[in-house]
Amino acid sequence: WEVMQEWRAAFKLAHGGREPKVWIDKFCIDQTDIESNLMCLPVFLAACNKLLIICGRTYLHRLWCLVEIFVFLEMGATTDQIDFMPIDSPVDPPSPVL
Repeated sequence: WEVMQEWRAAFKLAHGGREPKVWIDKFCIDQTDIESNLMCLPVFLAACNKLLIICGRTYLHRLWCLVEIFVFLEMGATTDQIDFMPIDSPVDPPSPVL
């Protein structure tokens, strides 16, 4: 939550106080039936100007996460439109950010 609030504050500062509009995959894609929701992923990501990745140490090891990055880029985005914000729990070693 703290990392998301940090990103929000920076966004507001850069955009004259405007709140960001966000689409959160975890809440918008049925986590019990991800396969059937995959068809809509390009539509969801095509509407995004930026991809915010709040990245824990296992993020780059999960295929679903990599598919989202791939689809975002294939829909015409550039790597400049991806923001990585690493997070680590006290018991996790630091995450490498690629």
